[in-house]
Amino acid sequence: MKPSQAKAIAKEAYIFTYPLVMYYRTMYMQAIDASSSSYGGGFGKWLNLGTATPQDTDIVTPNNDTPYSYAWVDLRAEPWVLTMPKIDATRFYTSQWDDLWGFVLDNAGSVEDGNDGVRVLLASPTWKGDLPDGVKRIVRGDSEFLGSLTRAQLIDPSDMANVTRIQGGYKLEPLSSFLGQPAPASAPDIEWLPWKEGLEKTDDFWSYANFVMALTTPNPQDKPALDKIAEIGVVAGQPWDASSFSKDEAKAISDGMGEALAEMKKASEGDVNPALFFRSRKNTDKDYFDRALGVMMGIFGNVKAQSVYYPMAKDDQGVLLDGSKYSYSVTFTADEIPPVKYFWSWTMYKLPQRWLVDNSIDRYNIGSATPGLVTADDGSITIYLQIETPGKDKEANWLPTPNGPFWPVLRTYGPGKAIRAGTWKAQPVKRVT
Repeated sequence: MKPSQAKAIAKEAYIFTYPLVMYYRTMYMQAIDASSSSYGGGFGKWLNLGTATPQDTDIVTPNNDTPYSYAWVDLRAEPWVLTMPKIDATRFYTSQWDDLWGFVLDNAGSVEDGNDGVRVLLASPTWKGDLPDGVKRIVRGDSEFLGSLTRAQLIDPSDMANVTRIQGGYKLEPLSSFLGQPAPASAPDIEWLPWKEGLEKTDDFWSYANFVMALTTPNPQDKPALDKIAEIGVVAGQPWDASSFSKDEAKAISDGMGEALAEMKKASEGDVNPALFFRSRKNTDKDYFDRALGVMMGIFGNVKAQSVYYPMAKDDQGVLLDGSKYSYSVTFTADEIPPVKYFWSWTMYKLPQRWLVDNSIDRYNIGSATPGLVTADDGSITIYLQIETPGKDKEANWLPTPNGPFWPVLRTYGPGKAIRAGTWKAQPVKRVT
């Protein structure tokens, strides 16, 4: 194989399998590695969290509007039944489920089902059976393991007790238990590959890609990509054998990975349309780059029917945002305030990690539900993005930045028609000084 061919295939293979490896990272930390600070107790167990802090680093771009609950299920032996409890009518909640490819499969909760509670069945790609009584629908993807990022709206800081009560109502149980039947035989044990931070930037990536692909069922849509990447040994369940390549081929494969990473990083710093990132398989149109970019920028991001995100990389003069150089602001006129059913907010992240930012007032996000947010007499709302206080009279609308590069994200929950259609536009971050 010519090195140029190996490089091109490696680049395509890396982009194609990147979500698999990074979802495995999260699953390993939350459901497999009992020594991890993010461990929730294993498969079928909920990890209920409070508000995120800068010390929470197991996923990128966390938020503080909707405290998270994570869960992972192993579907090889039998399906699982998810029960979402009834909650107050005006609060937003959703149980988002993704497969290991990063596709958003379902959102049991407010937008899809209302707030009176619902049950859905989580099943493997190959499971055949009838929908049990009392269960609304079957949810399945292309992997034997599914993961959830379940969200419940926090109205204000004093509301956490109510969110905790809602989280306590989330329920997962094996189908046999739900039906009161004997459990089937357990699935075979898996010898899990231990995760090491940063391995996604090394040749170890390929071993993990092959390993995780074996936990999936090939989808016909992916056949052209699967056939091509097999030419460099990226094959489900097969060991990655670097020694099978010549020195030039091995370098070309490494270069292909580097080129893919560089392009993803560059794209993440530009003007991007987040509605493209998080989709179901039926509307992905085989756009593997956007899928990988979404995972890099915010794993477990949701589909636009639930929430739409507006990350801001540059100011109104086209320069990357940097709190050590400038102060900034964002203003919505009365007519420009995000049209949402539930709420909107800005969250601050430091770069390159995309983690929350330590600051003197412990404020990591600000928005329509923030107590004391000031609306001007003309109905406009201005948010101040800077390191130091903008002054006591403006502090209620201050979102502190880091002393360096940063990346704010506007999130809209229950987005209105104009947001979903793309006709509503987020206002630019303006440089003040």
